Amino acid sequence: MKHPSIETLALFAGGELPFLQKWATRRHVHGCDVCQSEVRAFLEASRAAAQETEVMPDGVHWESLAAEMRANIHLGLEASEAISAYKPAEPPVMPSLSWHTVALGGAVACVAMFLYWNAALRKQEQLAALRAPAPIVVNASMEGVEISDGARGLSLTNPKNSQSDVLVTVSTSGAAATRYVDQDSGQITVNNVYLD
Repeated sequence: MKHPSIETLALFAGGELPFLQKWATRRHVHGCDVCQSEVRAFLEASRAAAQETEVMPDGVHWESLAAEMRANIHLGLEASEAISAYKPAEPPVMPSLSWHTVALGGAVACVAMFLYWNAALRKQEQLAALRAPAPIVVNASMEGVEISDGARGLSLTNPKNSQSDVLVTVSTSGAAATRYVDQDSGQITVNNVYLD
């Protein structure tokens, strides 16, 4: 058998349970001696508390306390009326914008964003070009061997009279060479350029 909780028995003793719960608890209490004794204890405690509160303490001026409570109630009612009568000032009405104005503002904003984006893109391209190293180019021809980075260069030229006897070689590892025979002295001159 499941007993009602202590809280339910206390509310039953005070007569504060809803109708259906009161009916179910009453049926249980009539058949259960343990719950009957709990309900009796709650009823006795309630009666003892009521007897204690019937005797008023000495030295308390009940008339002045009652008058003060009535004054507070009247003050609260008047404050409530004043608050309910208060109407805040309505905010000023802003003039509405026409769709022409809104469209023009949007178009101006779009153009400004495009110009800013375009300028930023150009600036990034310029910075990238400044940061990127210039490619080094090795060129070997009948005239000689040349190495250049776009701004600076070094050329090893062959004499003009020996251009028919020049041998030009270029390797995939980044080396270029020219060999030629000097017609006057018979010497072989080799010009080599290597890249790391």
